Amino acid sequence: MKLAGATGALLSLALLGGCGSKSPAEPKADETADWSIPATFIDCDAAGVERGCIGKGEEGTYKPLAASDITKPWKICATVPHLKDEVWVAVNYGMTAETRRLGVEMQFNDAGGYTEVTNQVSQIENCVSNGANAIVIGAVSQDSLNPAIEAAVAKGVVVVDAGNGVTSPKVQGRAVVDYYEMGKAVGENLVKQNKALRVALLPGPAGAGWSERSAKGFKEAVAGSQVQLVDTKYGETGKEVQLRLVEDTLASHKDLDAIVGTAVTVDVAQAVLNERSLTDKIGLYGTYLNPTTLDLIKAGRAVCAPTEQPVMTFRIAVDTAVRLLEKKPLKEGFERNAPRPLMACGEKAGSANNIKSFDASTSFAPKGWKPVTTVKAKSN
Repeated sequence: MKLAGATGALLSLALLGGCGSKSPAEPKADETADWSIPATFIDCDAAGVERGCIGKGEEGTYKPLAASDITKPWKICATVPHLKDEVWVAVNYGMTAETRRLGVEMQFNDAGGYTEVTNQVSQIENCVSNGANAIVIGAVSQDSLNPAIEAAVAKGVVVVDAGNGVTSPKVQGRAVVDYYEMGKAVGENLVKQNKALRVALLPGPAGAGWSERSAKGFKEAVAGSQVQLVDTKYGETGKEVQLRLVEDTLASHKDLDAIVGTAVTVDVAQAVLNERSLTDKIGLYGTYLNPTTLDLIKAGRAVCAPTEQPVMTFRIAVDTAVRLLEKKPLKEGFERNAPRPLMACGEKAGSANNIKSFDASTSFAPKGWKPVTTVKAKSN
C-alpha cells in the first residue's frame, strides 16, 4: 500500500463507474453497517510468491465477520507510522469503525514518523506486555521490526501486517495492497483509450518497494499496446525533486501525451503545464490518490488516479486479526487480503469519468474526524 509513498514512504479497475448524476460523495460515518469489497487474496506459501508475500493472487470479495460471530471481547493493539496526514487519519478511522462494529477493544498508537523504528518496536513490546491478543502493524520499516514481530508471535500474539508491508514470514495475516495492482490499473486505463499515446512514468524513489512494484505493474499493463512508454524517471517524492524531473521530461519529449506519477508529481506538474499552456495537451495520471490529487481531478487538471482505499484496507486488517483469533478464516490458506484498487477519474477521462459518483468514504475519514486512541469492547 503506498500509504507510505502517498504520505511519505508507504505504502490505494473493474470498479470504474460511468457518468453519474450525484454530487461528489463525501465520506460519511457509518460504523455499524455491514460491508463487503472486491479484493485480492494471496497464498503466501504458493509457488512464485516472494518474501513479504509478494506475488499473484486470486480475485474475489472480502466479507467480514458479523458482530454476532465474536465470542470474546478481544484486545487489538495497533501501531502506525504517524497521524500527520489524511491517509493515516483515514487508517485510524477505518480501524476505529471496524473495532466498534465488531464490539472488540482497540488501543491505537502512532510512532511519530518513519525514522522512529525504536519507538515502534517499543510500542509492539508494550502491546504484548499490556495483554493484547492481536497487533496490527502499519510498519515504519519492512525489515527492522521483524525481531519484535517474531518475539510477539512467540508469545502467542496474533500479528497482522497492514498498509506498508513487512518481510517477516511469522506474521499470520496481511492487509497490504500490492502496488503492482495500482500501476496496472493506471496502465489499463490508458490502454482502454485505444489510441497511440506517448507516456512518461515518474513512479517515485528508485529501490522503494511500492514505486518499483507500481512501475512493474504499469509497464506490464501497457506492453504490446498503443501506449508507448518513452521515459521512466525515478526520484524522491519531495516537490523540488519531482519538479526537476517534470521539467527534464518536458524538455526531452516535445510530443508527450501523458505523465504518470506520484501525487507530488501530479501536483507540481499541473502547475507547470498550466504555466506553459499544456494542460489540454498532456494528461496527468496519479499512481495513488490523496485529497490534493482528488481535487485536481475534480478541477479538470488531472485525469485519473487509483486509490488503495486505506479505510477499507485497515477494516480488513482488524477483521483479519479477529478472524485469526476466532479461527474463522475467510479463505483457508490465504494470508494476504486487500481491496482492489479503485479508480477516480474526472471529466478529461471521457467514458471513464466517475467523479460525480466516486465514493471517497473508502479512502478518507469523514469530515471533522478526530483520531481515536482507545475503543472499549462492547459489554455482553
